[in-house]
Amino acid sequence: MTAPDRDFGPPSAITRRKMLKTAGMVAAGAGLAVSASASSSRIQDRVRPAASMSEAFEYRLLLGWINDNSNRPLSGGRWPITTVDEQTVREYKSFLRTAHDCGYNGITLWGLYASHAWTVPLNDSLEPRRRRLIDRILNDAYKLDIRVLYGLGVYRWGFEEIIKHDPATARNEGRIAWGSYQSDNGVAMCYHSESARQWMRDIVDLCVKEVGTQGFGFQSGDLGRCYCSQCRRMTDTEYHSRVINETAEYIKRQHPKQIVGMSAWGVDLGDGAEALNQLTSHLDFLTDVTDQSERKGREYRRSLTARLPCALGSLGGAVIVPPQRWHRDCWFLPLAEMTARSIRSLHEDGGRAFEYFMGPMANLQFDIMTRFAGRLLSNPQQSCEQALSQVVERLFEPANRGATADIVRWLIDVEHGYLTRAGDISSGEFDFEPLKGETAGEPIYLTRLSSEALIGYGNDLERLSKQIPALGTQCRRRQELQLIGRCMENVLRDVRQVLAIRANTH
Repeated sequence: MTAPDRDFGPPSAITRRKMLKTAGMVAAGAGLAVSASASSSRIQDRVRPAASMSEAFEYRLLLGWINDNSNRPLSGGRWPITTVDEQTVREYKSFLRTAHDCGYNGITLWGLYASHAWTVPLNDSLEPRRRRLIDRILNDAYKLDIRVLYGLGVYRWGFEEIIKHDPATARNEGRIAWGSYQSDNGVAMCYHSESARQWMRDIVDLCVKEVGTQGFGFQSGDLGRCYCSQCRRMTDTEYHSRVINETAEYIKRQHPKQIVGMSAWGVDLGDGAEALNQLTSHLDFLTDVTDQSERKGREYRRSLTARLPCALGSLGGAVIVPPQRWHRDCWFLPLAEMTARSIRSLHEDGGRAFEYFMGPMANLQFDIMTRFAGRLLSNPQQSCEQALSQVVERLFEPANRGATADIVRWLIDVEHGYLTRAGDISSGEFDFEPLKGETAGEPIYLTRLSSEALIGYGNDLERLSKQIPALGTQCRRRQELQLIGRCMENVLRDVRQVLAIRANTH
């Protein structure tokens, strides 16, 4: 399959942060979890032992919207598309088996039952046909001892219809999103509203009692927070601490077997452990999404892991967001060394949680990297090369150790070909295409490169592509390398097209 036609116009990178900061649209997080028996235990006891380099991460999680790992392109709707059908169920059956085999013990899923808004009444969100499909996915996870955590927006993400139905939940006095004031607010409920508090608790109870969630993955900051005359008296840290702690405390009191974590999108973690004590006092783990704490210095991050009441985690610094609307053979960018550095440094600093952003296994980048990250999280003492060798042996079946080493080196060379020219991408969101739009978008991961860098990257890809046939002769499973070759051909086509457009515009 060749790469689809796309708009290669002027760069228009729309990242999650930019889109959520400026838009009034809401996508509700609604990952619902498997039924849990009364004897179900949490992933680990709340009390963490002293850190040891021999320990696996306590929370080895995958993360994403329900279709981030879809093996087919999805278009015709705004991000995130959350349609579910029989193919979705089949793909999750295989995906979860791989996750289990590679050492993951949980997955935080968004958009299982609601996408852009909770339905009023809430029970109508659990549409019967969809529920039958989702239940099959959840049962597969349950059989594999993979905990499914419910991706839950706290006072934002998914409340648009609730706010319309019950205006007492919000005040139209604006909101603060990513440090900027936004005059519109039909998306964030007010902390001082008793009605909003009750809706929040009703949603929690629905997830636990109706479906049987095994945990929650919170977000409270990426769409911003209420900035009414009362809420604006609180700092951002105070606001997020209150809404998170209040919701987490309710869950721990009413549903004590639930795991509760938080992804700190749009939340400042830079004021020290004491400032974060209320935020984290009822959490099991806190994910430092963009590695804020590491950027303040590893001693600062170590102080957090030593003093916070919960495990500190990461997404690996860079959030590698899979294309939603591209064919699955249109990119290939394994990032093993970058990911290994992130995992190892977090572990050395005492972090014991990690959420790896999932993607379609039909693209060998995500197949390789999902397996690779799971193995490292299970055994952080391994080197990058050791963990990658295990994945190579499983996927390609090389004839001998020398062939394994050749493919490992080749994969790292592919990574270097891009990273040596793109600069530091190890913190924040990394998108292949814009999130905004309903059709396949331009390759913004290429348009971000200068023409000189793009020419160099293309030359490296051509050189490395020519090595694939020789690598294949050393493997019993050559079809995977052939698929990688097709992906690289499509990337090269994109590189040439971007360069041609630039040449024609000057």
